[in-house]
Amino acid sequence: MNTSSLRRAVAATTVCAAGLAGTLATIPSADAGTSGHRAGHPVRTNLGYKATVYGTKVIIDGVEVRNAKEAFAQQQCTRVAGRQVVKNSTLTIPDNELVHVSAASSRTNTYLKDGVNGVRGISTIADLTLGGEFQGVATPTLSLQGLTSTADSFRKKDGSFGHQETFTFDGLHIGNLPEQIPQELQDLLDVLGSTTGDVVNQVIQLLSETTGNAIEIPGLGSIGLGGVKSGRVGPHSASSESYALRLLVNATGHDTVITLGRARTAISEPVPAGVFHSRAMGLEMFGGNDLLRLGGLQEQSIPCQGTHGKVQHHRIADVSVLGGLVNLSGIDYALRGDQKANGSARGFVSSTIGSLEVPSLGLVIDGIRSKVNLHKRQDTTKVERTIRTGLAKITLNGEEIALPKPGQQVDLGDGNILEYRIVKQNRLGAEVKAFRLTLPGLIPGGSILEVGWAGGHILPN
Repeated sequence: MNTSSLRRAVAATTVCAAGLAGTLATIPSADAGTSGHRAGHPVRTNLGYKATVYGTKVIIDGVEVRNAKEAFAQQQCTRVAGRQVVKNSTLTIPDNELVHVSAASSRTNTYLKDGVNGVRGISTIADLTLGGEFQGVATPTLSLQGLTSTADSFRKKDGSFGHQETFTFDGLHIGNLPEQIPQELQDLLDVLGSTTGDVVNQVIQLLSETTGNAIEIPGLGSIGLGGVKSGRVGPHSASSESYALRLLVNATGHDTVITLGRARTAISEPVPAGVFHSRAMGLEMFGGNDLLRLGGLQEQSIPCQGTHGKVQHHRIADVSVLGGLVNLSGIDYALRGDQKANGSARGFVSSTIGSLEVPSLGLVIDGIRSKVNLHKRQDTTKVERTIRTGLAKITLNGEEIALPKPGQQVDLGDGNILEYRIVKQNRLGAEVKAFRLTLPGLIPGGSILEVGWAGGHILPN
């Protein structure tokens, strides 16, 4: 993709982001029917709970619109049963009249009922329609009703762990097709037209067996699976993940990928010192007058209970953002967490990037390092922390630039600014970004890149 077409795609993406409308509500505690406790009466337990649920995720021309992750209900690590997060929203994409999604709802709750501790996530999409008419030409259509994804992780009364996942929909219809269609699509139509058996599971099986887990719908796009239904049980933990549907619409000339109905949950023990909240992330990018949010680069975190003292690494060789406007290589996240029965805990989070390049500026930054060390002593909730950052070398158009001091800004010319070491901290931990780049001319509306995130907290609840 050349620079001009890339900039047009980014501009279209920011327009789409501007059209996303939603109503968000967070409810701090679960109702009695779900949790076994009356609303407003959460109970601290000896378990760690975590859940992530979203209704829709949108990627346009290969770029994820992170602030378009609608009905995003996240239950961060907690020891408290009786907490609930609910998010409701409606997705509209004004630049793509072939996509229509009605209200989406996501819910996560931690619960304690009849001796069972658990965390449940539910995503519901009331109705979705793809296709119709584009520039005077009728396209195939796909309509989906009542999609529900559920993931439940729990510890039973006898102390053993378990999980349960469900994935259902009330109706799926594909119409206005050309006479010649792929055999895999015909197989799907045959399943949908069946009046016997479990149609939902037959659809999932068919999608699972196709190449790329997707079936082409000529003239519209494709339908496929955006995840795998799975669960895992160990002697001290359980996790659960439901399927998600992945729909591609390319009839407008811009690939629009919509992932629907993702739910993940996890429960673990023991957590005598509290729960870890952490993040290791290579890059976050804001642009288009704050309408576009991209990046993450496979963000990682410490499990709620820690890593039992072991260092976990996650490595990414090379990343190209926005078709090569920003390139990164040699990304390595390292995480460690350990807690003792006496209530003490230690851990660290680090983010290392071998090199970042912005070709249009002739800017190369090597040896990017961020690290946060955590230490919580017994009989206190205060967390001691040390913060470390580093840069090996900065070159601009082949000329080496003096390395900045913490908090110092470097003028790169033409309004481009590098600010070194951005820190935010409180008595429970800290988060640091190695540097922030303000680049007014990189994409339409300007952009801000925050690079080399490392953060960690130890929370009592």
